[in-house]
Amino acid sequence: MGIPNLKYFKKSYMLEFLKGEKVENVFTFSIPPEGEDYDFSQRLTETKTFGGSVFDRYGNDTIKINLSGTTGNEDKKIIYRGFIKPPLYLNGEKEIWELQKVIEEWHDLSSDTDGTEKTIYLYDLSKTNIVDFVKISSGKTPATRNYWQVFIKDLKIKRSSSKPNYYNYSLEMFGLVKEKTKQGTWFSSISDAASAFTQAMNIVEGVMSYTEMAIAAVQSCTNAVARVKKAYEAFQNMSDSGKLLSVMGMTDSATRILTGNSSNTFYNATKDCLAIADQCKGIFRADYQDNSQHSKSQDTSYFTVSFETNGGSHINSQKIEYSKTAKTPEEPTKNKYSFAGWYSDAQLTTVFDFNTPITEDTTLYAKWVQTVATVTFNSKNGSRVASQEVTIGEKATVPTAPTRNGYIFKEWCTDYAATQSYDFETPVTGDMTLYAAWTTVAVVTFNANGGSAVESQTVQINGKAVYPITPTRENYTFSCWCSDSSLATVFDFNTPITEDTTLYAKWVQISNTVTFRSNGGSSVSSQDVMIGSYATEPEAPTKEGFDFVYWCDDVECTNEFHFNITPVTGALTLYAKWSAKEITVTFDSNGGSSVESQVIGYGDRAVFPEIPVKENAVFVMWEKAEEVDSGEKDENNQPIMTTVYSEFDFADELTEDITLYAKWFGA
Repeated sequence: MGIPNLKYFKKSYMLEFLKGEKVENVFTFSIPPEGEDYDFSQRLTETKTFGGSVFDRYGNDTIKINLSGTTGNEDKKIIYRGFIKPPLYLNGEKEIWELQKVIEEWHDLSSDTDGTEKTIYLYDLSKTNIVDFVKISSGKTPATRNYWQVFIKDLKIKRSSSKPNYYNYSLEMFGLVKEKTKQGTWFSSISDAASAFTQAMNIVEGVMSYTEMAIAAVQSCTNAVARVKKAYEAFQNMSDSGKLLSVMGMTDSATRILTGNSSNTFYNATKDCLAIADQCKGIFRADYQDNSQHSKSQDTSYFTVSFETNGGSHINSQKIEYSKTAKTPEEPTKNKYSFAGWYSDAQLTTVFDFNTPITEDTTLYAKWVQTVATVTFNSKNGSRVASQEVTIGEKATVPTAPTRNGYIFKEWCTDYAATQSYDFETPVTGDMTLYAAWTTVAVVTFNANGGSAVESQTVQINGKAVYPITPTRENYTFSCWCSDSSLATVFDFNTPITEDTTLYAKWVQISNTVTFRSNGGSSVSSQDVMIGSYATEPEAPTKEGFDFVYWCDDVECTNEFHFNITPVTGALTLYAKWSAKEITVTFDSNGGSSVESQVIGYGDRAVFPEIPVKENAVFVMWEKAEEVDSGEKDENNQPIMTTVYSEFDFADELTEDITLYAKWFGA
């Protein structure tokens, strides 16, 4: 077992960051402070007794700590970080910037709200001997006060005005002088503490030595190649006799004779270059695998596979033997999300294959696909509107409109400036916030209820509407504007307008329209009749094949309407009643036996009757008579009509009454 070398602690401080009993980070910084201020303020301590409170002593309860200095030291130092992270090897300037990064990361961690206590301890290692260090490592209090629980107030880093390449720093803290009771920190025993610390330092020094040796070898090889090049250029500048000596194997002698400088001979330069190259070959073939493995992890055989669930349920890390594979853990859970796999990078671009051998500490990151979105409504100083949980792909519900004094709600928008309206028919794809759009004016709309249109008005909130132009409506006279559609409340135009308002026209009827429906007959014009007066019976309509009967006030035409008896008291529609027309066919036997007439329907055909008889004559046919122009004029210059007889065709459809005449042969 090795013992920690106190050279690492000289002029050094150590910060230990804990969350509960778990050490989250350790950082030693060895920048020699030029100023170390410890301000122990005196505070009256209260001792409670049965009879009351007694103030009986003073105590050193708090301390103000300020460490300040300059980062001008360019010597590199080992920055020990416990088992949390591998050590660093930094100069003063990089060390102070790394310290700032550690503090910022701790503040980000401190923003967690899981209720776990978070504490920071500061150790003054320059005042610590090996015995105290062992006590610190085992969680015990050292004999000499060298640590405090601290609250970091500020780390100020500012470029020096007198030395531009230097930085001045000041680390301000507020400390509590309290006993340290935590157990099992980053060392579990005295022997583990010393052994682990020594092992870590040896690994760092080994890697550093190997790196410095490799850099020196490469530099030597570079210089040797330059010397070979210079010697070759000298050889090219030789005379022919010199080159002849070179060909004869006397290159080294010829070069010395001609150049006068044995150190730049082509022969010696080449020999040195090959020798240095052989050294580099040996260095780069050296086996530093063990050091490399140690530099990656605190354990030479096992590595840790951690699972970053990105807000999901906790998944325990796994200790995996070198080159073995991790086990696929049970899927984490996360409210409103479904698990979508483990990824090897925080950007979630590469899916992790659990068949991959583990050769270093590895962090896997959970990917999530949102299943339920939260739609938040920002009413922008209006009344509160509850948020909605909406399944991805479904639609949000239009909420009840918020209210705001002096404003009128218009709509919900996707941007705070309320320039982009949101369509609630759009499926929700993720968490979103909708913003209320408000207006400081109201619109007064006039519903004319069947009258002529009246333009709407824009009114400032708490302003008054202007009485509009009176609308008109046939058979009615305008009465007033009402604030309700049932026309029960007359609107007072002195009333302040506080929201969008619709006013409704109220009418008084002065006449009624009597409409005539002829049921397929010729059209009949409607009539406007004053309330209580009588409609005028119009000329009877006509309809082919039918005879007009009378006007009725019901659709079924069962109630005859009496024009001179029934007054008009409201809008009235009258319906024409019809009866099918009948055709009479009369037979004139011209002195023969009588033939009975026939009554048929409109458009029907007559039936050939029983043939009449006449003495000394024979029946020939039935004829129809038609009046035609004879071509002559009477004394009044009117055409003289003559009767023409022609045989009647019983296949003809009859649409009017007709008389047929018997034609005889003989007699």
